[in-house]
Amino acid sequence: MSMVIGFEEQAPAAVTFRGERVNQKNVWGLLVVAVVAVVVAVGALGLIFYERSQLQEARARVVAGELRPIAMLLQENQALLKELQAEPFTEKDSGILESYLAKIRRDGVPKHADMKQKLDVLAENNTAIVTLIKAYAPQAKTAAFVPEGDKFRNYAAAWRDRWNSVMELFMAGGNYAAAGVLFPKDFSSAVDAEIAAAK
Repeated sequence: MSMVIGFEEQAPAAVTFRGERVNQKNVWGLLVVAVVAVVVAVGALGLIFYERSQLQEARARVVAGELRPIAMLLQENQALLKELQAEPFTEKDSGILESYLAKIRRDGVPKHADMKQKLDVLAENNTAIVTLIKAYAPQAKTAAFVPEGDKFRNYAAAWRDRWNSVMELFMAGGNYAAAGVLFPKDFSSAVDAEIAAAK
């Protein structure tokens, strides 16, 4: 008794999985769905990593473009203020601008051109810092930056007004009011904290 088994009898038309019949079309369909899911997941992870790297690059640009220049200009201003508050620039019991006014009255404007140049740099630095504060403030990360930045902006405006009035006071023979403009001492530390938070 020879028995010939045909192809149809040898290969079952369906495979059982947990007691249910699963045909080959369903197996291939599930395999395709799994491969597509893996590809989508890998693509999503790649996109997340790309967006994160773009965010880090944007933060680095902000720090390099706005916060570091503020810090550098503040350091330059502090060095200028320290220099201007010492001999030979300062007069006894007078602030910087009061000393400059007294010196140009006594010795003439040309003799104190170096002091005027330093005061001009201070005014220009203050203007640049105010511009950078305005550009950065809407995206500030720390609570102290905006109020300290506002204090600096008020200081810079008052200082600029006093500096711009030097020649008018010189020509009119007047003097500055006794109270000078105080530098907002906490602004430098607020900028440093902002740099640390933006990294």
